Order: sequence, then C-alpha cells, then structure tokens
Amino acid sequence: MKKLILIIILLPALFFGQNIDQFKGKKLNNLSDTELISYWKQAQENGYSLDQIKILARAQGVSETEITEFEQRISKITNNTNNESEIKEFNSSSLTSIFGNNTYSSSNSEKSIIFGSNYFNNDNINSSPMFNVATPASYELGPGDEILISIWGAAENQFSSNISREGFVRIDRIGPVYLSGLTISEAKKKLERSLSKIYSGINSKQNSDFKVYLDLSLLNTRSIVVNVTGNVVAPDTYTVSSLSTVMNVLYAAGGPSESGTYRNIRVIRNGKNIKTIDLYDYFVEGVYESFSLRDQDVILVPNYEKRVLIEGEFKNKGVFEVKDSEKLNDLIKYSGGISSFGVKEKLFVTSNDGLFRKVNDVNKSNFSDYIVNDGDIIEARRVTDIFTNLITIEGAVSTPGDYSINNAKNVKELISEAGGLADYAITERAYLIRKEKGVENSVISFNLLESSTINLKPNDRVIISSNIDLTRSKTVTIEGEVFEPKNYPFFNGMTVVDLILMSKGITRNGDLTNIEIYRSTYDEDRKNPVNTIKVSLNTDLSNLSEINNTELKEDDLVVVREKLGFQEKEFVTVEGLVKYPGTYAIKNNNYSFYDLIQDFKGFLNDASLDGVKIIRENKLDELLQEESSILSGLSDSDSLKIEVDIKPFIEFGVDVKNILATNGANPRYNIILKSFDKIIVPRKDNTVEITGAVQQSSAVSYSNSLTTISAINRAGGFSENASKKSVYVVYQNGNIASTKSFLFFNNYPKLKPGAKIFVPTKNVVRNKTSVGEIVGYTTSLVSIIALIKSL
Repeated sequence: MKKLILIIILLPALFFGQNIDQFKGKKLNNLSDTELISYWKQAQENGYSLDQIKILARAQGVSETEITEFEQRISKITNNTNNESEIKEFNSSSLTSIFGNNTYSSSNSEKSIIFGSNYFNNDNINSSPMFNVATPASYELGPGDEILISIWGAAENQFSSNISREGFVRIDRIGPVYLSGLTISEAKKKLERSLSKIYSGINSKQNSDFKVYLDLSLLNTRSIVVNVTGNVVAPDTYTVSSLSTVMNVLYAAGGPSESGTYRNIRVIRNGKNIKTIDLYDYFVEGVYESFSLRDQDVILVPNYEKRVLIEGEFKNKGVFEVKDSEKLNDLIKYSGGISSFGVKEKLFVTSNDGLFRKVNDVNKSNFSDYIVNDGDIIEARRVTDIFTNLITIEGAVSTPGDYSINNAKNVKELISEAGGLADYAITERAYLIRKEKGVENSVISFNLLESSTINLKPNDRVIISSNIDLTRSKTVTIEGEVFEPKNYPFFNGMTVVDLILMSKGITRNGDLTNIEIYRSTYDEDRKNPVNTIKVSLNTDLSNLSEINNTELKEDDLVVVREKLGFQEKEFVTVEGLVKYPGTYAIKNNNYSFYDLIQDFKGFLNDASLDGVKIIRENKLDELLQEESSILSGLSDSDSLKIEVDIKPFIEFGVDVKNILATNGANPRYNIILKSFDKIIVPRKDNTVEITGAVQQSSAVSYSNSLTTISAINRAGGFSENASKKSVYVVYQNGNIASTKSFLFFNNYPKLKPGAKIFVPTKNVVRNKTSVGEIVGYTTSLVSIIALIKSL
C-alpha cells in the first residue's frame, strides 16, 4: 500500500515539483479523506484515470487486495461528494447504440446489458489467482518457479529448488534436471526417472514394502509479463503471477470494451495464435479449459462481428454476441430459455433489410434452422390473459370456480362438474351472464330444471342463487331479569322457554310468573301497533302447556320482570370510637343516624361527638359522566363543555349531641342515611391547627377563650400575601365556616376542639410600577446620560 500511495502522490509531483519525502511510508488508512481526494484530483487534472493508476500499481508489484481497497476508498469518497462520474469509465446516458456499450438505455427505459459484462463489472470478484489451492497438473514450469519435491514411503526426503534462468533445477547427487516448459505432471515423471537412480523404490510395485513415492508441488510462482491489447477497457502490459489465467488478466484489464468480442479472444505467443477462447463456454456451460500463460504472451481482444438484442420474456435479456453459424436455438440456450409466462411456440425477429427494417415471426419448428444476423432484435412475447375455453360458475354449488368448456357443453353438465347443487340452492331461478366483444352485456334467466337446454359459450358466467343470500336476518329480543339480555336469532317454533334458556336463564330477582311479550299487530289504522301477551311459567320450567309456553314470532320483545317487593340490600359502615364498629344494613326507607346509634350500642368515652362526620359517594360525578356521554354524540358546535372538578366523595358533619338530646325526633339534626355512607367517629382532639399564609404553620391548645385571630397571632400573624377576609375554619366533623366581612370589619369563625384554620393567599395582579422600581430606572437613566456627555 505504501507503493500505491507513492504512485498517486508522485504523478502530480512530476508536474508541480512537490516534495514527496513527507509522504514516504504513509499507509492508506493513515491518509484522511481530504488528503486522498486532493491527490486523486491532481492525478485526474494531469490526465491519469483510475485504471491507469491501477496499471502502474500492478507494474510496481502492488497486490490486488490493496488495489481493491484503494479503489473502494476512492469510490466511497467521490460518491459522497457527488463526483461519481470522475471514477466511472462510461456513462450510459451518452450511449447511441444498443450494441455499442456494456449498458444501454432503450426507448422503454429498460437497461440492455452486454451478456457477460457483469462478470467484469463485479466488485466482489478478485482477479488475483488463488495460491492456496493444489497446483494444477497442466501448469507449465518456467524460470523463477520454486518447486518442492517430497519423497515418502520406504524413504523420506524433501528437495526445494528454484528453476534457473536456463530452465534447470539442481538436486544433490543427481545433477541439473531441465524442467522449463514442462507441465507439473510431465515434470513429475521426469523427476521420477532421474531420482530412481538413487531411490530404486520409485520403480517398485504399489504393494511393495520398498515402494517410494514422489510428489511435486509449487512453493512460489514466478511473475510473468502479459500484454493485453485490442478492445479492452485498459489495454497495457501487466505483470502477473504465472498461475494467472486469461480470465484473471482480462479482469485486471477491465474486460472487453464496448466494441470488444467475448467469443473470439486470442492468445498470441511468438507471433502465432496458439489459443482462441470463447467466454460463452464459461458463462453458459461453466466450461473453462485450463491454459497456462507464459512470459510475453499477448492477449488480443478483436472487435465483435455480430451482435443481437434479446428482449421480452427471456430469462436473461440483453445484447448477445453470435457467430456466423449460430441459429436461433443457440441464442435461446445462451439466454437461459423463455420464461414461464412467455410464448414458447413463436418468436418475433426484427431484422435489417437494407435501408429498412422488417419483422419475421419464427415458429418453434424453425428455431434450429433460423440463422440470426447482426443487428437482429429477438422478442419473446408474453402469453395473453384471454381465455379461449373458460366458463365460470358461482353461488350455491359444491365447488364454484373456473372450468373448461370442453367438459361442459351446457349448464347441467357444468353444475355436475362443480360437484352438484348445494342444499341451499334456489332451483326455481338461476341466471347466466354472457360476454359479447369482451364486455358482459347480456343476461339469460332460466329454471334449473331446464339447465340441460342452456348451451354455454366461452367466458360465460353462471350464477346459482342461494336461500342464505336471500334470507334476511330474523331476531327476537329478551330484556329484564335474565343473565344475557340481547337480540337472538329467531327460528320457527321458538318458544318463550327456548329464549330464556338462550339468555342463560333468569336472575335470582326474576319472576317467571310475570313475563310479558310485546308483539307488533301490524294494525292498518296504526291505532294499536303493539299487543301485550301475559305469560306465567313454573319455577322449574316443567309441565308447561302451549298456552303458558307461548310460541314466539319474529321481532317479539320478551320482558322478564323483577319479583314484587324485591329490593337490593343497602349498607352503611361505622369506623372509630363506637362500641360495635362495622357494617350495618339499612333496614327501612327511613333508617336514620339515630337508628344506627341504637344498632352499634352508642359511643365510647373518648369519642369526639363534635367531630363525627359522614363520607358519602358523590352521585353528581356519575350524572355528569352520563351527560358527557350524551353530549359526545353531538357536534362541537352543539355540545356543551362541562369542566367541573368533581370529587368522588363529599364530607359533612353530624350534630350528634342534638340527635341524642331529641332521641332522633327532630329531622333537622337526625339524618336519613344512604347506601354506602361511611360514618367516622374520631377521638377527642384539644388542639387547633393554623396553616396557609401565616408566618409559621403551627398548632395551639384549645380553650374557650381562644379566637381565630388570637390563634393566628400565636402562629406569627398573617404573612404579607395573606387574604385576611378569606380565612376559613374546617371543624373536626368536616363542616366549614368562613369569615364574614362588613365594611372594614372581619368577623372570623368561632373555634372548636380539633378545628383547622386556613389562611389563603391573595391573588396578586401586578399592573403598576412600584416606587422602588421607578427610582431604579431613574438612577440608571442618569448614569447613561452622564456617560454619553463624558465621551
């Protein structure tokens, strides 16, 4: 890689006199993108292409791996800077002939690629020969090769030697052995004859105990110089390994150019054509004749002679090169054949006819005789979507679908082909839709009993109607005290008991003796649209007469009523300092707090009767949710937005002392309880808490002389932002008392043990400038004026 970097840097230096000592020893990975692109642009400005730099690098012994790494790095950098055209040798947009380049943009914007060019455009292919494989037996030895001779069996030894410039190898006790020009297999036989003079076991039989074996392999290969000329991308002289094949060298040279042949590549040695290579043998059949290159061999790529374009429904499309004797069959083989959806019986060939063009359609029987000419365009067309014998049957048959008219001449035979009619088929009427001139525009209706008389034509579509399709959905409905009240399918002969069983039976509150059926009367005058039918059933649904177990009709509504006098049990709970806390049932509709006291047997001594409160579910929350769900169905302009902070529970106090004093007789104090009410009886509390906008939140002991303002003063008094007229007191039982204001006087609430005083803050709206701010602004302004005058 050091050599490659020096080559890139040296090219501009030859013209600009730059000092390159600073770059000696640098590796590709050590160069930044900016440095590398700078050297690359200078080389281009002086007329050097990427391929020329690669050729120079190979001549200096740079490996193909390093060249590939450099090329990828340059390509990546230039792609990122939108300079792709600086690296690519050819631009497909500039092509003028479908046969003149490796890529071609046709009128339909499809790319036509020269067959085989992808091999030389593939960055994943390494043009370097593989050195870690077995030495081919056909490899010809020459000066510079290093060989290894292994002796094993009855005797063991190894000899390694370089073939001298004169073509000899020297072996102890044998003398020089001439091997230059011999293949590996020929050289092995010659060495066996020479070494048999000192290893007699070489000539022994295979099963002899004295048998000596000899192996010959390459340790290192020589370098050879191969000249590549003619129509290749980068013609030049290449220094390559002697293991390199013609394909290796062609790949290094970029492959045949836009006008180069792929089928008549010549290897010239000492002025004579010793080998002609057809790359199609390798691309199509995978056959590649092993052939060793020698020093100073010339690979000549002449101009192509004949090319044709294959397009349409071929497996491989593009530009193909043909020889004089090749037929249409040969082109089909090169292309991989016609694709699955192509017409295989006929191809269409567009040919040159002097100044004009002509089209020939060639039948399959003539593929092997039709000679293709230069410039021909061979097209395989796609099979059409037009059916010549298709008939279709749909609807109530066992196997609907497409069928052949060859097996069904009339509708009856078609139904038989489709497995016969389904049970739900309507036999009285079917219909056939027929195409005329490609359009369905006529209908033939018929009775299936006459189906044998209805003859079919191609593309006819027979439709058998179904009772399922024509039957509308019939339902009955059950509501009330059943487990699954909803609509159910209606069946003929269905009774009330059947519907109750479908709905999973009645609930424990349901009354089988009080069932009502509401049935439409279809009264023409519409005076009595609904008739009511009373039904009474046994508890076990047995011994039912037809009168009781009424047969239902479509759209009936069955309602199972609730048992007379049934009411869900309602409960309240008591927590705190009572004798028997827990859950208690509401025994009657007037169950009061006094009744509850009698049930839990009174309060404990430490109970705070002034602090007793009730926590009750807030039903307004549920009401607003129902209202919102109704309004959600309205448009935005019609709906009302309800934005109220509703708490799930409300709290209020109970005057227990007056309830006990009046024995619950005064409804002013004695509260009627509701389901899920929770009664809290706290212990006595002799403190008063002060929080909010005071100097220090605090708590003080209660006394009869303690007032709200004195309690606030004991907490440090009001803070600066306190709203004095908004002070309120929350008593232990949850009741709230607020401050009453009259003129300039505030009448604060009275205190009780366990009360909490809250002092809210003011809502401060700053719309005026304070005196301090005005003074600050004035001082700043005077300072600025004094500074300006001093300038």
